[in-house]
Amino acid sequence: MTTPTRQSRLTEVSPSRKEIALEIPEEEFGREYEKILGEYVAKAKLDGFRKGHAPRERVKALFDHEITHDVYDSLIPRVLEEELRNLGLNPVGVPVLKDLKHEPGSPITCTAAIEVLPEFELPDYRAVRVPKRPTELAKEDVDRAMEELRARAAEYVPVEGRGVADGDYAVVEMQGRDKRTKRQLPVEKAVVLAGHADNEPALNEKLAGMTAGEERAFEVSYPKDHRNRRVAGKDIAYSLRVREIKERKLPALDDEFAKSLGVPDGLLALVAKVRQELQEGRERAARNETASDVLKAVAEKVSLELPESVVEEESLAVLRRLLQAYGNRPVPPEGLEALKAEARRQAVEHLRNHLILEKIARKEGIGVSDEEVQAEIRNLAKNNNISEAALADMMRRDEHRREELVESLLFRKTVDFLVRTAIIS
Repeated sequence: MTTPTRQSRLTEVSPSRKEIALEIPEEEFGREYEKILGEYVAKAKLDGFRKGHAPRERVKALFDHEITHDVYDSLIPRVLEEELRNLGLNPVGVPVLKDLKHEPGSPITCTAAIEVLPEFELPDYRAVRVPKRPTELAKEDVDRAMEELRARAAEYVPVEGRGVADGDYAVVEMQGRDKRTKRQLPVEKAVVLAGHADNEPALNEKLAGMTAGEERAFEVSYPKDHRNRRVAGKDIAYSLRVREIKERKLPALDDEFAKSLGVPDGLLALVAKVRQELQEGRERAARNETASDVLKAVAEKVSLELPESVVEEESLAVLRRLLQAYGNRPVPPEGLEALKAEARRQAVEHLRNHLILEKIARKEGIGVSDEEVQAEIRNLAKNNNISEAALADMMRRDEHRREELVESLLFRKTVDFLVRTAIIS
């Protein structure tokens, strides 16, 4: 008599979704059932019997439902894993079982829905045409950078003999009162840049001309959608007191200023240093933009459907990073929806680029040597001000972080290869 064998049928729902119909012979179910029944017998504590000595038939009668479902939970995933291996499929995420049917004396039948990373064809990725990014530096760029250096070195000196003027920094105390409920708001101590466009217009108006120690009052009617929920939709009466007034004094742009920044050869040497740093930054940005242009041009030619479960997982990770920028501030519903859409866009772009670069690297034989990994660890240690030995030890103990580092290097080398073969004009 021929022993029944397993049967499976693969159906492609889409490039990234497949279904496997399984048929597991009753004989396999029976063997697994007897095995698990034995485990139940060994653990069973029934009245009149010592633990592990209850009759099998008695245990079976009492726990048949539980044993049967334990068999399904044990047997079906194992059979599915073996069939997937035989078919050369590597699913992402957890397979979803459906349509489970099993009658006594008949085989188990069910269908497993799985998602896989899809196969796709690479386009002609050599000689991609992209525009040349400008790297020219204008005199205005250098002048702006020099003014920023002056601003960072500015001193804030007390003002005497006059009131607050636009551009001054006023150290103030403010307290608001809800005009409807009469409830007092907490006292706020702040440094206010007088005349700044982000201030409430009423605050700028009252602050103008105030002297140290002077007090004034003003009112603000806040719209219902104001970002500060504590005052949104309310009429608030404020008392305002100026404690101190300071004005910003910029240092002269001369040799002494250059020396104070660690450039002993004077102002001309400082300007030359700033120009060189700006030029290097502009060229670095142009290289990054060109790399992005090349990768985008290649990716646009690829037809690739991503598994939804993978997209959702990556989108959630991106969304968490985007939300970190908000800190403890609440995110309005419309803002959250926009963030979710942006997170999904970034996730899809990242996953597509990941798969494309991985395939190009494999085709071109691009790899990462131990020496390159060590050099990258050395650079990371230097940039993060930690010892190379400590970082290397961390990488040895955390295999996942090391794999991420190797992957990052591999993709960087692959993008560099694409840029070298591109036509940039």
